Amino acid sequence: MGGLLKNLKNRLSKSQLSALGLLIGVLILAYVAVLNPLMAIGGDYSERIEELEFKLQKMRKTAAEKEHWLKRLEEIKQQGETEGRFISRDTAALASADLQTRIKEAVNQAGGELISTQVIPERKEEQFTRIAVKLRMTGSTPMLRDVLHAFESGNPILFVENLNIRPIRIIQPQLPGAKAPKVADKLSVDFDVVGYMRGG
Repeated sequence: MGGLLKNLKNRLSKSQLSALGLLIGVLILAYVAVLNPLMAIGGDYSERIEELEFKLQKMRKTAAEKEHWLKRLEEIKQQGETEGRFISRDTAALASADLQTRIKEAVNQAGGELISTQVIPERKEEQFTRIAVKLRMTGSTPMLRDVLHAFESGNPILFVENLNIRPIRIIQPQLPGAKAPKVADKLSVDFDVVGYMRGG
């Protein structure tokens, strides 16, 4: 073996040994510069693939439950329609007219005086159309309580927004022997009544 190496050394010149060493150096450099980073990238890709496979499993599970949730959503929609939670009219104009009629009835039944109503332009909100009427009325504190209760406790569901209450000072004539004039309980009230129609 030693003799073989000696023969090999003798046959190879110094320049050939330099070229061989240079080739080995280039191969090592190529490994460090190219193959090593490629292996590292391969490891990153493996981790990313595992992560994506996990997400895919979750998405498959969610997709498998799609029919269940669509059915549940339809049940909720039907329940809302059955219970009359929304204004059931074909157009916003008809819905606004119904809302004005309901306002007049509620104020009259409570013993208040309706001064004015003003339709607020309808507005789309996701899958619904917002219907609103601004009203101004006068009456007592118990009357206001009854009107608000009528709006917020019935069907369709209505909301009261932008409530503004101002007392109206009416001083009644002083009775003989009375210590101070009596102030009547009268309020000027304005607010918006808001309901929703299906469809947007």
